[in-house]
Formats: sequence, C-alpha cells, structure tokens
Amino acid sequence: MRVLVLVFLFLTTMLSARDSVVVSFSGQVAAWQTTKLTDPLLWYSGGRFVPEFKAELSGLTGSMLDLEASFNANGTINWNEGADPQVFTQLKPYRMWMRYSAQQWELRAGLQKINFGSAKMIRPLMWFDGMDIRDPLQLTDGVYGLLGRYYFASNATIWAWGLTANHRPKGYEMAGTARWKPEVGGRVQLPFGPGEIALSYHHRRVNPAVNLLSVELAEASLPEHRLGIDGKWDFEVGIWVEASLVALGSSAAHPTILPARTDMVTAGMDYTLPVGNGLGATLEYFRYHAGDRFFSEGVTANMVATMFTYPLSMMDNLSLMVFYIPASSQSYWMNYLCWSRTYDNLSVYLIGFVNPDNYSLPGMSVTGSGQFAGKGLQLMLSYNF
Repeated sequence: MRVLVLVFLFLTTMLSARDSVVVSFSGQVAAWQTTKLTDPLLWYSGGRFVPEFKAELSGLTGSMLDLEASFNANGTINWNEGADPQVFTQLKPYRMWMRYSAQQWELRAGLQKINFGSAKMIRPLMWFDGMDIRDPLQLTDGVYGLLGRYYFASNATIWAWGLTANHRPKGYEMAGTARWKPEVGGRVQLPFGPGEIALSYHHRRVNPAVNLLSVELAEASLPEHRLGIDGKWDFEVGIWVEASLVALGSSAAHPTILPARTDMVTAGMDYTLPVGNGLGATLEYFRYHAGDRFFSEGVTANMVATMFTYPLSMMDNLSLMVFYIPASSQSYWMNYLCWSRTYDNLSVYLIGFVNPDNYSLPGMSVTGSGQFAGKGLQLMLSYNF
C-alpha cells in the first residue's frame, strides 16, 4: 500500500507536466554457482533480477522531483549427493522512493538506502544497511523512512531522518524495533583539516521478542540511544576512524539478556604501493565490546582486516582479503581471493575462500547466507542493462 500511494502521487504530478518528464528503465541480472569443498560436495546455485524504473521531472523553479522503483527477485537451489535439493525463492521491493531536491538540499521519502561512515571493511556505523564487503554486487536491503540533507557552501552537511515500519533487525542490531514506533536521528559532517569529521545520533524503541539469538524473549518497548563519530583524512596515507556507542534501556517488568552497553571502533589506513600497475593496500583494526558498562567487563572481540587490490589490465582486477580474529582458545583466519573481469555491461567474478566451518560475524552474513563458510569456489556473472 505504501508503494502504491507513492507511485500514485508521483504519476499524478508527472501527468500535469509531461513535457518535462524523463523516464528510464535499467536493471541487473546476476547468476552464481558456489561449490563447497566438503565430502560430499555441497552446491549452491542462485540468480537475482533487479529491474529499476526511474523518472525525473525537471523544469521546476530551481528544484527537481524524481523517483526510483526497483524490485529484488531472487532464488537459490542447494543440494549435495544423496539429498533432496532445497529451493528458496523471494520477491520483494528493493527501492521505492521519491525525492524533492534543489542545489543545496534534498528530501527523500520511501524505501531507500541510508549509509554513512568512513570505514571500508568493518563498519561500526552500519546502522541501517547490510553491505557485505565480500559481495561483488554490493546489494543491501533498504529502510522505510524520510531523509533530509542540507549541503552548505563550506562542504558541511546536515542529515535528519525518521524511520518507521522497520521492525526486523538491521545492520548490527541483535533485536528488532517495536512495531510502528518511529526511529529518529541525525548527522553533522564538517570539514576538518585535509578531510572531514562527523557526529551521528539515533534513537529507537527495541522489541527483544524479534531477535537473532534464537531465544524466546518477552515483547517490550525498550529505549535505545546510539552515538557515532567518524572521520577520514588524506595525507601521504589515507587514514580513518569510526566508532559507535549503543545504550539500551531496561525495566524490571521486561528483563532481557541483550547487552545494556555496546561499543565498537574501527581504525584504518590505505596506500597505493608503487608496484607494477599500483598495488592498493588497506588495513583496518576493529574492536567490539558488549556488557553492562562501556569499554570494560563483558565480552570483547578484536579483528584485523587487510585488503590488497591489483589491476592486472584495463579489464582484469585481482583482490585479496584476509580477516584475523585472535582468541585465547582458538584464533580464526578468513581468506578471500577474487579475480574479476569487466566488459561494457558484463562482469565476471571468480572467488576462492578458505574459512572456518562455523562462524558468525556482524555484517558478514547478509548476502552470503552461509555460502562462504568452510572452503570453496564461487563463479558469478552480472549483467547490467
């Protein structure tokens, strides 16, 4: 119903000014085959179709009205020797938004992607999206809401948003949002030396009953406050920092096992080494902590992430990602090697991975759905039209 209302309002406006309307249709078709090197072999075959419709109304006095509507139709077949195949299919809206904008501001309403921050691989400010660095297509679900941005002449930017009807967990959230309880927040980005710095805030009401812990918790509406800070600077070496603090309220009537305090921080740097065509090197350190207090007691995890990219030619690129999680009992290594070739509209990806058989990392399980656990190969084709 929200989508139909949005489209109706936009088309009504378009019909009153048809000579100023520019309409386009595009999209993406992708197919992949993943082979897990187990005994017996495990196969994942899948495909995705994302058609995209865009319309733009220009000619307004100093402003513009545009719309984007797209769907995500996907399916997978999983099987191994001696077992019946498992089939999963899905059709859902991907983007459905309308935007009214001028030179220094914009207002966008509907199902949209909202993401920000300076980290590249492990992102503490992944509040509203689920971008997986391992996914060559970089697809992510959106959120329903209203987003406003104002751009100052000094390159400073102010964001403000209000979200609703997003009751399932998103980003790093362990529990969903209380149904129909609005979420509100904002962000300020400021120039700072040879780069920028930003401060973000978000508030929502948490419902522990909708959680990712596979446990039954009571329905509730608990206040949650988030504070984020990030910055990036370009010197001889690019450097950045990104951090998030999450404070969850509680009540005697609704006790919960969810952590009361969560803090995450990533520090990173990148540099292009003068090797051959230029070897890009990225390094990030990530620290996660959850407990009753910030920064101390509770549970702590650390991760070191590295990424190397090398252009073999104008069409071919090679990249390597390595993630290391140190632990007193057992340390973990996760390794990904990807070769890609890009034509005008077609992209080909061949990925090899060597990972633990069982692991769960925030932000690294959205698109893979377990396909990157263990050892295996993935071949992916993507066509944009």
